[in-house]
Amino acid sequence: MTGRIVTVLTAMLALGGCTADLSSQIAEIGHPVGAEQRALVAVFDRPAADTPLSAYDRDRLVRLAREALKRGAGPMVLTIHDRADQDFAEALAEQLRREGATKLRIELAAESKDGGIELRVPVWSALIPECGRYDWGMNPDYTNAPNVNWGCSVQRNRALMVQNPGDLVRAGEASGRDGDRGADVLAKYGRGEATGSAREATSSGSASSVAH
Repeated sequence: MTGRIVTVLTAMLALGGCTADLSSQIAEIGHPVGAEQRALVAVFDRPAADTPLSAYDRDRLVRLAREALKRGAGPMVLTIHDRADQDFAEALAEQLRREGATKLRIELAAESKDGGIELRVPVWSALIPECGRYDWGMNPDYTNAPNVNWGCSVQRNRALMVQNPGDLVRAGEASGRDGDRGADVLAKYGRGEATGSAREATSSGSASSVAH
């Protein structure tokens, strides 16, 4: 009897020490999505005296500013290698600010050389899982486990559709809006009630009048 008890306890301890593989049961584990920081880099040559920035360079500035606003991972950096390019760098920075990209700075490189002004834009880039694996085949699985691709398409779509991949790895900055107040306004709107916080002469209405 004592031997049977010892055997059962040994088996229980062995089972307790095993870690379950949940990669086939939970898509977030089997097909994780994430993000990494990368950098978009562009070089701008100073135009000739009294010559405006070319349409091509203006378009590049606009595109880079939009990327910084959408998925920026840090301040944009304008690096100059010659002090004579300082005024041109300030003009580029002003153009970027007009596009809404206010997080930027101008730096002087340690070594002076030709090569124009380098604009570096740190951005978040999504890590997208690859689907379409058939390691386990498509035959019935008598262990009742799902196919290796289970949940992969959902995870892949999340990574492809997210506007700012940085949101996959850290919380965004607070907008300053009151979440409770927002929920209250939406609920009142759905009931056809006035959504203003101040008391109004007409405090309610029918759903049909709101719809029209």
